[in-house]
Amino acid sequence: MEVPLFLPAKFKQAGSTGIFVLREDYEPELYYLERSLAPGSVFIDAGANTGIYTVLAAKLVGDAGKVLSFEPGEESYKNLDRNVKLNNLSQVKLFKSALSDTEGTAKFYHIDNAPNSYSLGGDGSENTTYEEVTTTTIDSVLSREGIDRVDFIKMDVEGAEEYVLQGAKDLFGRMRPQVLFEINEKAIDRFQLSDSGAWNFLKNLGYEFFTVKDTGELQSVAAPQEGNILAIPKA
Repeated sequence: MEVPLFLPAKFKQAGSTGIFVLREDYEPELYYLERSLAPGSVFIDAGANTGIYTVLAAKLVGDAGKVLSFEPGEESYKNLDRNVKLNNLSQVKLFKSALSDTEGTAKFYHIDNAPNSYSLGGDGSENTTYEEVTTTTIDSVLSREGIDRVDFIKMDVEGAEEYVLQGAKDLFGRMRPQVLFEINEKAIDRFQLSDSGAWNFLKNLGYEFFTVKDTGELQSVAAPQEGNILAIPKA
C-alpha cells in the first residue's frame, strides 16, 4: 500500500522510517499488519515515531476504526502530527505521552541523539540530554476515551515494553489483542528489567510467539530472542 509520508532528511538512513518512505524494502511486520487489520479494528501504536505504523493502520481500519498513537518526543511528535494531517486521518487520535505503567512525568533520554533510540531508560551518561514528558497507561486512556476493545498493539518503546503491558492489565483481563513488540537487551537493561519480562507477561496469558518472515509469513519462536516478536493468543 502506497502511503505518503513526510520524513526529515536526518532520518532517511535510520530505522524503519527511512526504509518505508524510500521504498527500498518493506518491513515484514507491515505485510503482516495489512493482513491482520480490517475496517473497524482498533490499533494502538506505542512509540509511533514519525508514524509509519500509525498511518498504515489508519488506512486499514478505515473511518469505522480507531488508531491511538503515542509519541512523547517533541521532534518526532511534530512529524507524526504532520503525517496524520497529510493523510487526512480523522480516525487517528494522537497523544504526546509515553506509555508506561503509571501516569505522571518522566525524563525521555536522547540516546545516541537518534529519535528512534530515545528512551525513558537512561544510559548513565551525564552528557545525555533529555526532555521532560508525560506518561500514561493504556488502561487509563481506554477508560477516558470510552474504548472497550483493542485488536492490535504495536510497541517500539526502547526497553519499556514490560511497563507498557503492566499498564494494560485491565485490557488483558477482558480480551487478548495481538501484540508486536521488540526484545532489545541493551535497551531493556537500562530499566534493570528482565529481558524476558514482556514475553513472560504474555506467555502467562496464553500467548504464543512468532517472528515475521520477509514474505509476511509467520515462524514459531520457542524462547525469547533479540528482534521483533509477534504475540498471538492461542486459539
